[in-house]
Amino acid sequence: MISFSLPRLIKDRGGNFGMMTALLLPLSIGVGGMAIDLTNVMQQKSDLQSMADAATLAAAAKLSTTDAMTEEQAEEMAKDYLIGQKLQELEQQGLTKEQLAEAKAELLKSTEAEATITSTGGSSKAFVVKMNSTYAIQLNPLTQMLGFKTVPVSIASVANSAREGNALSMYLVLDRSGSMAWDTTTVDPVSPTKTVTQDAYGYYACTDWRGRPATCYGWYTETKTVTNYVTKIAALKAAASVMFTELLKASAPDVASANLQQEEAKKLIRVGAVSYTHQTQKEEPPAWGTTKASDYVQALPEQPTGGTDATGALDIAFAAFKSANGNEAAQHKTKGNDNFGRFIVLMTDGEMTGNSANWNQALDTKVRAQCQTAKDDKITVFTVAFMAPDRGKSLLKACASGEENYYESNDMTELVKAFGDIGRKAAKTAVRLTN
Repeated sequence: MISFSLPRLIKDRGGNFGMMTALLLPLSIGVGGMAIDLTNVMQQKSDLQSMADAATLAAAAKLSTTDAMTEEQAEEMAKDYLIGQKLQELEQQGLTKEQLAEAKAELLKSTEAEATITSTGGSSKAFVVKMNSTYAIQLNPLTQMLGFKTVPVSIASVANSAREGNALSMYLVLDRSGSMAWDTTTVDPVSPTKTVTQDAYGYYACTDWRGRPATCYGWYTETKTVTNYVTKIAALKAAASVMFTELLKASAPDVASANLQQEEAKKLIRVGAVSYTHQTQKEEPPAWGTTKASDYVQALPEQPTGGTDATGALDIAFAAFKSANGNEAAQHKTKGNDNFGRFIVLMTDGEMTGNSANWNQALDTKVRAQCQTAKDDKITVFTVAFMAPDRGKSLLKACASGEENYYESNDMTELVKAFGDIGRKAAKTAVRLTN
């Protein structure tokens, strides 16, 4: 017969390790799960913050460039932008349609946006877009052993923009590869026709040994009159001129004289330019006003040659304008400009090929990364695809700071319109985060 004694059981240390392991194992696993989740939560909060910043910046910029846009529309735009980005991320993670619908409902319920429009005198206005959002992040099964299923993260973002007479720094990054020598579909209005001489082979009018009219066969020189189309490089020069004019107008809207406008622009606007083939060409560093950049563009060769590689030119533009380089801020400070917009205008008529006729995926990937780095540094990127192939269009769509900053031009008229629009947007808009 086995007798039971409680005091003996308490004093007996046999099997203590197994008992303690059984008791502490769930806790240990849960703590390990929390360590994993901590990194994940911090990363997801950072990503959500970036999405919110992009949303408020986009809405604030849209307010300052669209007269008819209301505060309510800006608020909806900001919310749609944030929720759309988050759902796209979740879809890439493999969530089902039902899970995506639940996430959307949660975000709609927990996201608030507020936009305000304030008159600052005359036609000038200031715009503020604020956003707050909370999202519940799912914890992993290890952490859930401690009884925690989700953890909420909250973010806030505020973006400001203004209209009329804002200081800015702009860098033009322009394609001057061989295809820029090709014709557009626009007839030159000044010289609609031209005479061309070319070698031909076949029958042609000639004279025989006696000097009488005859018909000969072989090589001969043919001269004929053909339609004279504007080349792509000429169209680019005209479009850039329109953009510079818009920048000058915005700098001094009440001044009619171009010379006086240029003097006013030297207090607000700094413009640089760099061009590229498969090699990066000599740049024109940012300078006050538009004169030097305009001269640089007009001096581009009428018969450009070479392949296409924008990476070096983009490096030059970003190095000049990145926030870590204080030169632009110091230059604007001398003119009393405490805030200024930073813009890069990237234009191409092709795709990244390097020194070849074939698309180069490595160069395409690098350009995308460079554009993202610039956008992460809060530089606004405008892009113009001029009679470009699909891969060129895809690249520039990805590079642009939002759909409203991407332009697709299929003829000279559209190119001129695009550059004019860029000039108006840049000169009227100074957008910055303040959170």
